[in-house]
Amino acid sequence: MNNSNNNIVILGHGIGVKFVIDSLLLYKNSEYKVSAIITHPFHLHKEDLEMMKNRKDIYGDCAYNIFNATDDYGIPVYESEDVNSTESIEIIRKINPKYIISIGCRNILKKEFLSIFKNKVFNVHTAPLPEYRGAANDSWMILNGLWGTEQYGCAHYIDTGIDTGDIIAKCFYKIPNLSYPIDVFKARMNTYKYLLPLALDNLNNPEFIPEKQDYEKSTFFPRLKTVVDGRINFAEFTGVELLKFIYAFSYPYDGAHCYLDDLKINILECEFIPGDGFHKFTTGIIIGKDKNKNYKIALRDGVLLIKKIEVDKQQIPQNKIFKLGKRLT
Repeated sequence: MNNSNNNIVILGHGIGVKFVIDSLLLYKNSEYKVSAIITHPFHLHKEDLEMMKNRKDIYGDCAYNIFNATDDYGIPVYESEDVNSTESIEIIRKINPKYIISIGCRNILKKEFLSIFKNKVFNVHTAPLPEYRGAANDSWMILNGLWGTEQYGCAHYIDTGIDTGDIIAKCFYKIPNLSYPIDVFKARMNTYKYLLPLALDNLNNPEFIPEKQDYEKSTFFPRLKTVVDGRINFAEFTGVELLKFIYAFSYPYDGAHCYLDDLKINILECEFIPGDGFHKFTTGIIIGKDKNKNYKIALRDGVLLIKKIEVDKQQIPQNKIFKLGKRLT
């Protein structure tokens, strides 16, 4: 058994794990060491890895395959259907970690796990708590109008609730104006470079008191599926609401979608031009185009100017698809 008191076990996946490992290498002469990573089985990573591959031009250095950690850092990576399992707990026991850190762990840690590793387990959650508990908050923060605002990620103790434990440290970031989910994601991921050192500093301070969360302010939003939730209803939303909706399902995702007859079209980029608008019956009709051959869609309170579309994940010139007078549904 390894008796070092500065071992760390990470539960989870993604670029946040890499950024945390890198931050520890620079923290107090590498006083803390990540000794193991436990993640969900490889086949459950495939969707994320495929999206990072298809959108590698926009992910940049915020894409990471957790299974590369062994070659990159010499850290063993274990696959587990459930980190609460006897096998996973035994792996962690043998390492005897000082802390266990959840970074995008897919399992809810159960009471028995938390009891075995009492006061050792905390989570890094890069959306503000107690608002935005749970996962997949990038799109929801766009839908809820947080463009241009300052938000924060935090490290917090894990209890039997979902992101309800006392807050150990915070790191602030700004959500860019007119940002896509990938932009919010990158802003959030950047906090991983700083949160763990801040948390360790606080945990090593005998006078530190964690911050209680205000339950009355808590919110939780479900995961979104673009193929199901991303259908555009031109008559239902105002222009501003539609702009947020389209951005919220855009990069790195496939994009909010509509149909021209039976053809599914994903809209990735657009602009709302406010104006007097049109009768509700006209919403969705292709009414014109600008000098750059970007097509205009009628809305109740203005015009939606389409700037980029894809069909079957391939970018298509608008004039190959759109026809004046036709209606998008």
